[in-house]
Amino acid sequence: MVQPVVSVLMPVLNEEKSVEEAVTSVLGQRDVDLELLVIDGRSVDRTAQIVREIAAREPRVRLLDNPEVIIPAALNVGLAAAEGEFVARVDGHASISGDYLARGIGHMRQDEELAAVGGIRIGVSTTPSGRAVAMALSSPFGVGDSINHFGTHFQLTDHASFGVYRTAVAREVGGWDENLLVNEDVDFDHRILGAGHRIAFDPEMHIYWHVRESAGALLRQYRRYGRGKAAMARKNGPSAIRPRHLAAPVAVVGTAALGLLALRYPRLAAVGYSPYLLGVSAASALAWRDRGTEKVDLLSLPLSFMAMHYGWGLGFLEGYVLGRTPQRASGNSRTAG
Repeated sequence: MVQPVVSVLMPVLNEEKSVEEAVTSVLGQRDVDLELLVIDGRSVDRTAQIVREIAAREPRVRLLDNPEVIIPAALNVGLAAAEGEFVARVDGHASISGDYLARGIGHMRQDEELAAVGGIRIGVSTTPSGRAVAMALSSPFGVGDSINHFGTHFQLTDHASFGVYRTAVAREVGGWDENLLVNEDVDFDHRILGAGHRIAFDPEMHIYWHVRESAGALLRQYRRYGRGKAAMARKNGPSAIRPRHLAAPVAVVGTAALGLLALRYPRLAAVGYSPYLLGVSAASALAWRDRGTEKVDLLSLPLSFMAMHYGWGLGFLEGYVLGRTPQRASGNSRTAG
Protein backbone atom coordinates (compact mmCIF):
# COMPACT_ATOMS: atom_id res chain seq x y z
CA MET A 1 0.00 0.00 0.00
CA VAL A 2 1.19 3.53 -0.82
CA GLN A 3 2.22 5.64 2.20
CA PRO A 4 -0.91 7.65 3.09
CA VAL A 5 -0.84 11.43 3.05
CA VAL A 6 -3.86 11.61 5.33
CA SER A 7 -5.24 9.25 7.95
CA VAL A 8 -9.00 9.52 8.34
CA LEU A 9 -10.24 8.79 11.85
CA MET A 10 -13.80 7.46 12.04
CA PRO A 11 -15.16 6.80 15.55
CA VAL A 12 -18.20 4.53 15.42
CA LEU A 13 -20.70 3.06 17.84
CA ASN A 14 -23.74 1.15 16.61
CA GLU A 15 -23.73 2.78 13.18
CA GLU A 16 -24.80 -0.20 11.04
CA LYS A 17 -27.34 1.88 9.12
CA SER A 18 -24.87 4.51 7.95
CA VAL A 19 -21.28 3.30 8.35
CA GLU A 20 -20.99 1.81 4.84
CA GLU A 21 -22.06 5.11 3.25
CA ALA A 22 -19.58 7.00 5.44
CA VAL A 23 -16.73 4.64 4.54
CA THR A 24 -17.60 4.83 0.85
CA SER A 25 -17.47 8.63 0.89
CA VAL A 26 -13.97 8.52 2.38
CA LEU A 27 -12.64 5.87 0.02
CA GLY A 28 -14.02 7.86 -2.91
CA GLN A 29 -11.91 10.94 -2.12
CA ARG A 30 -10.08 12.29 -5.15
CA ASP A 31 -6.43 13.24 -5.60
CA VAL A 32 -5.14 12.06 -2.23
CA ASP A 33 -3.56 8.88 -0.84
CA LEU A 34 -5.31 7.93 2.38
CA GLU A 35 -5.89 5.31 5.02
CA LEU A 36 -9.16 4.96 6.89
CA LEU A 37 -8.99 4.01 10.56
CA VAL A 38 -12.42 2.98 11.83
CA ILE A 39 -12.34 2.93 15.62
CA ASP A 40 -15.21 0.90 17.04
CA GLY A 41 -16.53 1.45 20.57
CA ARG A 42 -17.59 -2.18 21.09
CA SER A 43 -20.74 -1.87 18.96
CA VAL A 44 -23.50 -4.38 19.67
CA ASP A 45 -24.95 -4.25 16.15
CA ARG A 46 -23.35 -5.18 12.79
CA THR A 47 -21.10 -2.10 12.58
CA ALA A 48 -17.80 -3.94 13.14
CA GLN A 49 -18.81 -6.80 10.86
CA ILE A 50 -19.63 -4.42 8.02
CA VAL A 51 -16.26 -2.68 8.41
CA ARG A 52 -14.39 -6.02 8.52
CA GLU A 53 -16.06 -7.07 5.28
CA ILE A 54 -14.99 -3.82 3.62
CA ALA A 55 -11.44 -4.10 5.02
CA ALA A 56 -11.11 -7.64 3.61
CA ARG A 57 -11.31 -6.26 0.09
CA GLU A 58 -9.95 -2.75 0.69
CA PRO A 59 -6.40 -2.54 2.17
CA ARG A 60 -6.77 1.16 2.97
CA VAL A 61 -9.26 0.34 5.74
CA ARG A 62 -8.27 -0.76 9.25
CA LEU A 63 -10.62 -1.58 12.12
CA LEU A 64 -9.34 -0.56 15.55
CA ASP A 65 -10.77 -1.18 19.02
CA ASN A 66 -11.96 1.55 21.39
CA PRO A 67 -12.42 -0.14 24.79
CA GLU A 68 -13.24 3.20 26.45
CA VAL A 69 -16.22 3.61 24.06
CA ILE A 70 -16.25 7.44 24.15
CA ILE A 71 -15.41 9.54 21.07
CA PRO A 72 -12.28 11.36 22.31
CA ALA A 73 -10.73 8.03 23.30
CA ALA A 74 -11.50 6.67 19.82
CA LEU A 75 -9.86 9.67 18.19
CA ASN A 76 -6.75 9.22 20.33
CA VAL A 77 -6.55 5.53 19.40
CA GLY A 78 -6.69 6.58 15.75
CA LEU A 79 -4.17 9.39 16.21
CA ALA A 80 -1.67 6.99 17.80
CA ALA A 81 -2.00 4.60 14.85
CA ALA A 82 -2.10 7.25 12.09
CA GLU A 83 0.64 7.08 9.45
CA GLY A 84 -0.33 10.16 7.43
CA GLU A 85 1.14 13.64 7.55
CA PHE A 86 -2.43 14.84 8.09
CA VAL A 87 -5.37 13.43 10.04
CA ALA A 88 -9.06 14.08 9.44
CA ARG A 89 -12.20 13.24 11.38
CA VAL A 90 -15.27 11.84 9.64
CA ASP A 91 -18.03 10.31 11.77
CA GLY A 92 -19.84 7.10 10.96
CA HIS A 93 -23.16 8.89 10.35
CA ALA A 94 -21.79 11.45 7.91
CA SER A 95 -20.26 11.69 4.44
CA ILE A 96 -18.04 14.28 2.75
CA SER A 97 -17.75 15.81 -0.70
CA GLY A 98 -15.36 14.15 -3.14
CA ASP A 99 -12.53 16.69 -2.85
CA TYR A 100 -12.94 17.38 0.87
CA LEU A 101 -9.57 16.04 1.98
CA ALA A 102 -7.64 17.35 -1.01
CA ARG A 103 -8.99 20.88 -0.48
CA GLY A 104 -8.17 20.88 3.21
CA ILE A 105 -4.63 19.62 2.62
CA GLY A 106 -4.17 22.07 -0.25
CA HIS A 107 -4.92 25.03 2.00
CA MET A 108 -2.38 23.87 4.56
CA ARG A 109 0.24 23.25 1.87
CA GLN A 110 -0.19 26.88 0.81
CA ASP A 111 -0.18 28.37 4.32
CA GLU A 112 2.23 26.90 6.85
CA GLU A 113 0.50 28.71 9.73
CA LEU A 114 -2.73 26.81 9.13
CA ALA A 115 -3.01 23.74 11.35
CA ALA A 116 -6.59 22.79 10.47
CA VAL A 117 -9.32 23.36 7.89
CA GLY A 118 -12.97 22.41 8.24
CA GLY A 119 -16.01 22.53 6.01
CA ILE A 120 -19.68 23.45 6.05
CA ARG A 121 -22.21 21.15 7.70
CA ILE A 122 -25.25 20.31 5.57
CA GLY A 123 -28.04 18.57 7.47
CA VAL A 124 -29.61 15.48 5.92
CA SER A 125 -32.96 13.88 6.77
CA THR A 126 -35.61 11.71 5.16
CA THR A 127 -38.60 13.02 7.13
CA PRO A 128 -40.49 16.35 7.01
CA SER A 129 -39.80 17.07 10.68
CA GLY A 130 -36.12 16.16 10.29
CA ARG A 131 -35.80 18.52 7.32
CA ALA A 132 -37.20 21.29 9.52
CA VAL A 133 -34.51 20.49 12.08
CA ALA A 134 -31.85 20.64 9.35
CA MET A 135 -33.11 24.03 8.17
CA ALA A 136 -33.04 25.45 11.70
CA LEU A 137 -29.48 24.20 12.08
CA SER A 138 -28.48 26.14 8.96
CA SER A 139 -29.93 29.44 10.20
CA PRO A 140 -27.89 32.18 11.90
CA PHE A 141 -30.89 32.70 14.19
CA GLY A 142 -30.54 29.10 15.30
CA VAL A 143 -26.76 28.75 15.62
CA GLY A 144 -25.60 32.37 16.02
CA ASP A 145 -22.32 33.22 14.34
CA SER A 146 -21.21 29.59 13.97
CA ILE A 147 -20.15 29.90 10.33
CA ASN A 148 -19.63 26.13 10.00
CA HIS A 149 -23.38 25.90 9.43
CA PHE A 150 -23.96 28.71 6.93
CA GLY A 151 -20.73 30.51 5.91
CA THR A 152 -20.25 31.44 2.26
CA HIS A 153 -16.55 32.30 1.91
CA PHE A 154 -13.13 31.03 2.99
CA GLN A 155 -12.04 32.59 6.28
CA LEU A 156 -10.21 32.02 9.54
CA THR A 157 -12.31 30.66 12.39
CA ASP A 158 -12.08 29.21 15.89
CA HIS A 159 -13.40 25.72 15.12
CA ALA A 160 -12.92 23.27 12.25
CA SER A 161 -16.03 21.14 11.88
CA PHE A 162 -14.91 17.68 10.74
CA GLY A 163 -11.43 19.14 10.51
CA VAL A 164 -8.41 18.12 8.48
CA TYR A 165 -5.37 18.61 10.74
CA ARG A 166 -1.61 18.45 10.65
CA THR A 167 -0.79 15.23 12.49
CA ALA A 168 2.23 16.77 14.19
CA VAL A 169 0.09 19.58 15.63
CA ALA A 170 -2.61 17.16 16.78
CA ARG A 171 0.04 15.25 18.70
CA GLU A 172 1.73 18.43 19.89
CA VAL A 173 -1.39 19.54 21.77
CA GLY A 174 -1.92 16.09 23.26
CA GLY A 175 -4.84 14.85 21.19
CA TRP A 176 -8.43 14.97 22.43
CA ASP A 177 -9.34 15.35 26.10
CA GLU A 178 -10.94 12.09 27.23
CA ASN A 179 -12.54 13.80 30.22
CA LEU A 180 -14.91 15.64 27.87
CA LEU A 181 -17.80 13.54 26.59
CA VAL A 182 -19.08 16.44 24.44
CA ASN A 183 -17.29 19.42 22.87
CA GLU A 184 -14.02 17.50 22.72
CA ASP A 185 -13.52 18.84 19.20
CA VAL A 186 -14.02 22.48 20.22
CA ASP A 187 -11.63 22.03 23.15
CA PHE A 188 -9.10 20.44 20.79
CA ASP A 189 -9.29 23.43 18.45
CA HIS A 190 -9.08 25.84 21.39
CA ARG A 191 -5.74 24.30 22.36
CA ILE A 192 -4.49 24.44 18.77
CA LEU A 193 -5.22 28.17 18.66
CA GLY A 194 -3.61 28.57 22.06
CA ALA A 195 -0.44 26.97 20.70
CA GLY A 196 -0.19 29.75 18.11
CA HIS A 197 -1.64 27.99 15.08
CA ARG A 198 -4.54 29.04 12.83
CA ILE A 199 -7.76 27.32 11.76
CA ALA A 200 -9.73 27.99 8.59
CA PHE A 201 -13.19 27.34 7.14
CA ASP A 202 -13.85 26.46 3.50
CA PRO A 203 -17.54 26.35 2.40
CA GLU A 204 -16.59 24.32 -0.69
CA MET A 205 -15.80 21.41 1.65
CA HIS A 206 -19.19 19.80 2.32
CA ILE A 207 -20.16 17.59 5.26
CA TYR A 208 -23.45 15.75 4.94
CA TRP A 209 -24.60 14.68 8.40
CA HIS A 210 -27.77 13.05 9.64
CA VAL A 211 -29.71 15.34 11.97
CA ARG A 212 -32.23 14.49 14.69
CA GLU A 213 -35.67 13.69 13.33
CA SER A 214 -37.80 15.75 15.73
CA ALA A 215 -37.68 18.92 17.80
CA GLY A 216 -37.91 16.82 20.97
CA ALA A 217 -34.83 14.81 20.04
CA LEU A 218 -33.05 18.05 19.09
CA LEU A 219 -33.89 19.50 22.52
CA ARG A 220 -32.27 16.51 24.25
CA GLN A 221 -29.24 16.70 21.96
CA TYR A 222 -28.69 20.41 22.56
CA ARG A 223 -29.18 20.09 26.30
CA ARG A 224 -26.36 17.54 26.21
CA TYR A 225 -24.29 19.89 24.03
CA GLY A 226 -24.88 22.74 26.48
CA ARG A 227 -23.61 20.66 29.38
CA GLY A 228 -20.59 19.67 27.30
CA LYS A 229 -19.79 23.28 26.46
CA ALA A 230 -20.04 24.18 30.14
CA ALA A 231 -17.53 21.47 31.03
CA MET A 232 -15.18 22.75 28.36
CA ALA A 233 -15.61 26.34 29.63
CA ARG A 234 -15.00 25.31 33.24
CA LYS A 235 -11.79 23.66 32.10
CA ASN A 236 -10.45 26.49 29.92
CA GLY A 237 -11.88 29.58 31.59
CA PRO A 238 -13.47 32.70 30.05
CA SER A 239 -11.31 32.48 26.90
CA ALA A 240 -13.38 29.49 25.79
CA ILE A 241 -16.65 31.44 25.82
CA ARG A 242 -17.91 33.56 22.90
CA PRO A 243 -20.88 35.97 22.97
CA ARG A 244 -23.00 33.44 21.05
CA HIS A 245 -22.51 30.94 23.87
CA LEU A 246 -24.23 33.28 26.36
CA ALA A 247 -27.32 34.10 24.28
CA ALA A 248 -29.18 30.85 25.02
CA PRO A 249 -28.50 30.80 28.80
CA VAL A 250 -29.63 34.43 28.99
CA ALA A 251 -32.80 33.47 27.09
CA VAL A 252 -33.52 30.69 29.59
CA VAL A 253 -33.03 32.99 32.59
CA GLY A 254 -35.01 35.77 30.92
CA THR A 255 -37.90 33.48 30.10
CA ALA A 256 -37.99 32.19 33.67
CA ALA A 257 -38.05 35.77 34.95
CA LEU A 258 -40.87 36.67 32.57
CA GLY A 259 -42.76 33.62 33.75
CA LEU A 260 -42.60 34.89 37.31
CA LEU A 261 -43.56 38.39 36.15
CA ALA A 262 -46.58 36.94 34.35
CA LEU A 263 -48.03 35.78 37.68
CA ARG A 264 -48.75 39.42 38.52
CA TYR A 265 -48.32 41.36 35.29
CA PRO A 266 -49.25 39.03 32.42
CA ARG A 267 -49.55 41.77 29.80
CA LEU A 268 -46.13 43.20 30.65
CA ALA A 269 -44.62 39.71 30.51
CA ALA A 270 -46.22 39.10 27.12
CA VAL A 271 -44.74 42.34 25.82
CA GLY A 272 -41.32 41.34 27.13
CA TYR A 273 -41.48 37.91 25.47
CA SER A 274 -42.88 39.11 22.15
CA PRO A 275 -39.51 40.10 20.57
CA TYR A 276 -38.28 36.52 20.88
CA LEU A 277 -41.48 35.12 19.43
CA LEU A 278 -41.21 37.58 16.55
CA GLY A 279 -37.64 36.45 15.95
CA VAL A 280 -38.65 32.78 15.91
CA SER A 281 -41.53 33.57 13.56
CA ALA A 282 -39.35 35.59 11.18
CA ALA A 283 -36.60 32.95 11.10
CA SER A 284 -39.19 30.22 10.49
CA ALA A 285 -40.77 32.24 7.67
CA LEU A 286 -37.38 32.75 5.99
CA ALA A 287 -36.56 29.05 6.28
CA TRP A 288 -39.99 28.09 4.92
CA ARG A 289 -39.51 30.43 1.96
CA ASP A 290 -36.23 28.72 1.07
CA ARG A 291 -37.39 25.15 1.71
CA GLY A 292 -37.20 24.01 -1.92
CA THR A 293 -39.28 21.13 -3.25
CA GLU A 294 -38.89 18.64 -0.40
CA LYS A 295 -41.70 18.34 2.13
CA VAL A 296 -41.01 20.19 5.40
CA ASP A 297 -43.16 20.16 8.52
CA LEU A 298 -44.08 23.80 9.16
CA LEU A 299 -44.77 23.45 12.90
CA SER A 300 -41.40 21.79 13.44
CA LEU A 301 -39.54 24.90 12.26
CA PRO A 302 -40.32 27.21 15.22
CA LEU A 303 -40.18 24.24 17.59
CA SER A 304 -36.69 23.39 16.33
CA PHE A 305 -35.41 26.92 16.88
CA MET A 306 -36.80 26.94 20.40
CA ALA A 307 -35.48 23.45 21.11
CA MET A 308 -31.96 24.54 20.18
CA HIS A 309 -32.05 27.72 22.25
CA TYR A 310 -33.71 26.37 25.37
CA GLY A 311 -32.02 22.97 25.25
CA TRP A 312 -28.54 24.44 24.91
CA GLY A 313 -29.18 27.24 27.39
CA LEU A 314 -30.61 24.92 30.04
CA GLY A 315 -27.77 22.44 29.55
CA PHE A 316 -25.13 25.15 29.81
CA LEU A 317 -26.60 26.49 33.05
CA GLU A 318 -26.86 22.97 34.48
CA GLY A 319 -23.25 22.30 33.57
CA TYR A 320 -21.67 25.62 34.48
CA VAL A 321 -23.64 26.43 37.64
CA LEU A 322 -24.46 22.96 38.96
CA GLY A 323 -21.50 21.05 37.49
CA ARG A 324 -23.69 18.45 35.78
CA THR A 325 -22.00 16.49 33.01
CA PRO A 326 -23.51 15.18 29.76
CA GLN A 327 -24.59 11.57 29.58
CA ARG A 328 -22.67 9.14 27.45
CA ALA A 329 -24.01 8.66 23.93
CA SER A 330 -25.42 5.27 23.09
CA GLY A 331 -24.39 5.42 19.45
CA ASN A 332 -26.27 6.14 16.22
CA SER A 333 -26.51 9.90 16.76
CA ARG A 334 -29.66 10.17 14.72
CA THR A 335 -31.60 8.64 17.57
CA ALA A 336 -29.42 8.94 20.63
CA GLY A 337 -30.28 11.69 23.07
